[in-house]
Amino acid sequence: MSEIKLVIVPDPEEAEAAEVCVDGSVRNHPYRFLLDTGAAISSLKFDDYTAGFASAEQNHSSGVFARHSEDLITVPDLTVGPLSRADFTLTRQSREAGDTRNLVGMDFLKDYRLHFLFNEQRVLVDPQPEPGWDLEELVIDNRFHPYLPMSWGETAANAVWDTGAGVTIVDMNFVRKNPALFEEIGGSSGTDSTGTQMDTPLFKMAAPIIGKTAFPPLNVAGVELGAVNSHIEIPMDFILGYNVLVKADWYFDFPARKWAITRFF
Repeated sequence: MSEIKLVIVPDPEEAEAAEVCVDGSVRNHPYRFLLDTGAAISSLKFDDYTAGFASAEQNHSSGVFARHSEDLITVPDLTVGPLSRADFTLTRQSREAGDTRNLVGMDFLKDYRLHFLFNEQRVLVDPQPEPGWDLEELVIDNRFHPYLPMSWGETAANAVWDTGAGVTIVDMNFVRKNPALFEEIGGSSGTDSTGTQMDTPLFKMAAPIIGKTAFPPLNVAGVELGAVNSHIEIPMDFILGYNVLVKADWYFDFPARKWAITRFF
């Protein structure tokens, strides 16, 4: 079975946080990408090679903290492990962009079945589901972001499953509506896809059910997501990041819109 090797880069300041990266190429030019299921469109940084591609138009998008605009370009191919797309259109970040990353987003991943094994640092490509896996319906919005259900008894929430997030984020509006679920325990500093940094409160969150699986209490960073939610089809209460994702193996059949937790640690 073919697979993609993951490069896990721990955050030097946040013990539970990490970047999930993959190595790939554009027409034999090697690049390291952030694997980002929270990004609708893949993206390349501005450099001597990417500068040579003509811009078709501007793409406007939102990070968690800020909005930004980027050039849309078409590259001859984008390859990550066994996956390759020819004449692939993605965004090129501006020359002045700050602390940003090359991204592989859902426009590249949406046509595949993928089994994410974070503890083994690999992703299996197009595996068949195994007997005993409890497949659930996957909600995907019009930009192919994957949403999973979370709950605490009668309280429910929508969560984007985001390999590009180092830590899990909660909308402060959800915190204000459900204060009994959260205990503030300090602060954290985060950076979104635009390179914008912001200090955020850190909470210990009561143990949630994600899909049908019980998770332990989790640390989550509080962020005002109202601006982002005003521009997307399905408002999100949470962005599930690496500190949650690493606690399980996850199967996603994006074309068939099915998902499952196949092992819990």
